[in-house]
Formats: sequence, C-alpha cells, structure tokens
Amino acid sequence: DSDDDQGPSGPMIIQENNVKYSIQPVGSQKTGFYTDQRSNRQLISQVSAGKRVLDLCCYVGSFSLNAAVNGRAEQCVGVDSSRDAIEAARHNAELNGVSGKCEFVVSGIEDYMKQAIEDGEQFDVVILDPPKLAPTMKGLDRASRKYLALNRDALKLVSNSGGLLMTCTCSSAMSTKDGGQFFLNTVKRAALSAGRHVTLHSRTHAAACHTTSPLEGSSNYLTAALMSV
Repeated sequence: DSDDDQGPSGPMIIQENNVKYSIQPVGSQKTGFYTDQRSNRQLISQVSAGKRVLDLCCYVGSFSLNAAVNGRAEQCVGVDSSRDAIEAARHNAELNGVSGKCEFVVSGIEDYMKQAIEDGEQFDVVILDPPKLAPTMKGLDRASRKYLALNRDALKLVSNSGGLLMTCTCSSAMSTKDGGQFFLNTVKRAALSAGRHVTLHSRTHAAACHTTSPLEGSSNYLTAALMSV
C-alpha cells in the first residue's frame, strides 16, 4: 500500500457538539479521542451554566470543553496524570477560545482529590471518568474497592450546598453485574462513606454509534450515572 492509504499521520481538527479538538490519530489512545462519551458530554453541558466544574481523568478535556463552550460554565478544572493529554487539553481550550475559564492540571486524581479536600475546594459539578479498572469479573471485587474510594473522594468535593456528580465506568464487569445495579450500589456505599446523600437522575451508556450485542455483554461496557448530591 502507498503512504496515502495509511490515513492521517499528523494532527487533525475534528468537531463534536460544536467543540473543536486537535487530535493525533496515530500513536494516541483510542485514535486520540473517545467518541463513546459524546451524548454524556452533551448532557454535562446542559447542567453547567454558571457552575464550577471538576473533570477527573479529563484526557484531552472533552467534558470540560463541553461545559465551557456549550454549557457556559464559570470555571472548569481538568485533571489527568498524562502530561501529553493535559498539553492537548490546553491546546484544545485555546482552539475554542475558553483558555480563560479552563485550567488543566497534571496529577493523579487520587493525589489531586486528597489535596483539594484538605484545601476545602468545592465544585458544583464533578465528572469522574476513570480508565477500565475491572477488565474481567475476576478482578471485580478489587476494582469495586477502587471505584468506592474514588467516588467517595469525588463526592466530598461536591459543594456542601448541593451539586451534581457524573460518575462513569468503562468496565463491562461493573456495567453488567446485577443488571448494572452493582455499580450503582458501589456509588451508594461511597456516598455513605462520604456522608453525602445521592439521588440518581439518569443512567446512560455509550453514544448511539456504539452499538451493543445482546449476545455479548462486554459490548455494553460504558455506564454514566448522573447523581444529585
């Protein structure tokens, strides 16, 4: 095959939900962009007007950018352990003219949340979208303890006067066990540990372009639960 048949090798600009992204299809995670969260990002933009938003495991900043560009959030803070991802997120904020209201931080989210809790930081909307923690049912118990700890600390950062948490899992084991109730129960336990009360607003999945098979449970891997705190 000729080089022309290999697809784009350098950065390219894409647009989703009226937000522009500069992505690197070759050599990046998931071709440089996760399209499965498209409708969930749109949902966040609908509840972010005038809000302070925390985007944990932000990757290239897509939830933050939807909140800032479409949702007219007051401030967005994105956190990711990947320096390359954070640099891309900052570039994407510039691309969309929202650098002034978007801050992106290179940090592990556990360390960031611990420090933010100690500093008394609070946010109106918190998005928690960690990587796959339970690739199989075998690792589900250990992963559930990790999800519980992450959600506990995320809930502590939601404003004491009330706010929203969108918590996600991209592990099919979490999304499918007990019809999805296992994940929700894990978040409920996290809320009890954090001393917060939560109410489920919606439970959504991957965007419509990500079809699922009734014969293959692993295709139904993504769950995003939007909760009032």
